[in-house]
Amino acid sequence: MIFGSERLNFRPIDQGDTDELFNVWGNSETMRFCGGVIIREKIPQIIEYTCSQYNTYGNAVFAVIKNDKFLGICGGRLDEDDPFHVEIVIHLAKEYQHQGYGTEALKAYIAWLKAGKRATYIYASVHPDNQASLNMAKKCGLVQCGFRQYEDTGFVDEPYFELNLD
Repeated sequence: MIFGSERLNFRPIDQGDTDELFNVWGNSETMRFCGGVIIREKIPQIIEYTCSQYNTYGNAVFAVIKNDKFLGICGGRLDEDDPFHVEIVIHLAKEYQHQGYGTEALKAYIAWLKAGKRATYIYASVHPDNQASLNMAKKCGLVQCGFRQYEDTGFVDEPYFELNLD
């Protein structure tokens, strides 16, 4: 395990997580605010890219584990121009949503980033209909500073959050 919280542990994702990741990313309800499902055939490529980020920078998207169960993922996509600028990514399997795991996971990830000086700036866009993620961003100290639009979510005005970690 790389780091943990009261109830959760975090480790790098690996190819053995393909089924669990598909349970999360292949679920249309879970991914409805994130541009839709990810097909199973793309998951090994995503895992490979994430492992490369972790091996190069010591930061990436991590598996969220509770009592040996895979709950989902939490971590960051590192900016290609500045790996200390990190886009927050968190997706939990449907059966683990709305139980406080997302907020706990994100708070633990932010604390880990700060403690190890692994990022100077984090950011996230949240679909305006995703009230749980909007609340989570605020609970974790991210501040809304505008709106962004993305093709994969239909060019809606998504609240854009950021937090400086310096």
